[in-house]
Amino acid sequence: RGREIGLIETTSLMSPEDRVVTVRESAEQQATPVRLAPLGITRRVGDLRLEAIWPQGAGFGSDDEGSGPNNASVVLLVEVAGVRLLLTGDIEPAAQSRLARVLIDQRVDVLKVPHHGSRFQNFDFLTNLRPQVALVSSGADNDYGHPAPATLSAFEQAGIEVWRTDESGDLAVVVEAGQVTVGTHDFSP
Repeated sequence: RGREIGLIETTSLMSPEDRVVTVRESAEQQATPVRLAPLGITRRVGDLRLEAIWPQGAGFGSDDEGSGPNNASVVLLVEVAGVRLLLTGDIEPAAQSRLARVLIDQRVDVLKVPHHGSRFQNFDFLTNLRPQVALVSSGADNDYGHPAPATLSAFEQAGIEVWRTDESGDLAVVVEAGQVTVGTHDFSP
């Protein structure tokens, strides 16, 4: 609400079909183009630099490796004002392990924790990114139990500050005096 969308970029895995139809119908109603996110292309929007770094290749994960649609999430590496953010979508351990090879020896300041902080994580990969802040986007009292206590514990044990939308409402990453901080706005009654 209150936003104008000029373009929708998606993954190549069109699943689940009912949600694909919903997105396409909504886009058509607004005359908004839908296309595949171009892998590896760096874009600039004002001071923001965006690069789609995942999904790579055709295999998105079988039943033993997690959810194909989750592992096909578009992952963005974003840089603004000298701050690097990794926006991970819902990727699960199989995709996280493959992405670790793409991001060898990389570091980010802010990590959007994959899949709402579910228990299915490659903690070595995520904590080796050495983010100052990990953001967990999940609804309060969701039926999935997100975020998982083990996931929160892994970040806390690594000394990474965790912020959760289910507890704090909307989260805003801010740079103050060269340090990454998080501002909140709680919409709960």
